[in-house]
Amino acid sequence: MSKSQHWYDRDGKAVFEVPKAKGGGMRATTIADARKLGLYPSVTTVLGVLDKPQLMDWKLAQVSNWCHGNPPQDQEGVDSYARRATEGAFQQVSDAADLGTAIHAALEAHFKGEQVPEEYDAYVQPVAALIEREGIKLMEHELRLVNTSDGYAGTTDAVFTDSIGFNGILDFKSRKTKPGVLCEPWETEPMQIAAYTRAKFGPDHYMTVGANVYISTTEPGRIEIVTYDDGQLH
Repeated sequence: MSKSQHWYDRDGKAVFEVPKAKGGGMRATTIADARKLGLYPSVTTVLGVLDKPQLMDWKLAQVSNWCHGNPPQDQEGVDSYARRATEGAFQQVSDAADLGTAIHAALEAHFKGEQVPEEYDAYVQPVAALIEREGIKLMEHELRLVNTSDGYAGTTDAVFTDSIGFNGILDFKSRKTKPGVLCEPWETEPMQIAAYTRAKFGPDHYMTVGANVYISTTEPGRIEIVTYDDGQLH
């Protein structure tokens, strides 16, 4: 699983890589580079330092499940097997991340009036129907936000106005769902919305709202929305 950190400059330009000192090419930006260049960490980078017991339990379960179905090969050493188990267990995570990125791109294209690949219609059309049904008007897409006073930045999926006229931040999340089990926000997801809200609307962001739209990758057509009011965001 990727442990890369994302950094932005004061203008919101992504600086995820910097030139290598020798040999040419690029390398991932480090915290030392960020200090030198005066960069801001992304919201997800900041939230990445938090302890996440549920996430750790899930990771351990993935490795355990993979090992159960894939015993060591003849004379395979412990270190070799451990590396193979980790790579095998989290390949699905990489595949899911790729699909999530593609769904986000398709949604952005749709709401900008651009052509959407046919294979993503099953994800895009239910979202479009939900947005219309909820009376949500998307105002800006893939917006880079920088909070210089608190020292962070990031990219939000959309700025929106709800049916009452309140402004807010909306984020799409692809999620593997199970029939009959509600989508509940992970601990850091409303935190992410709150951080983007503060960056966009300022520290006194009264009468603002937030929303996560969950798009199932295991139950085509299933969409759920979770909203946050001003008090929750504060």
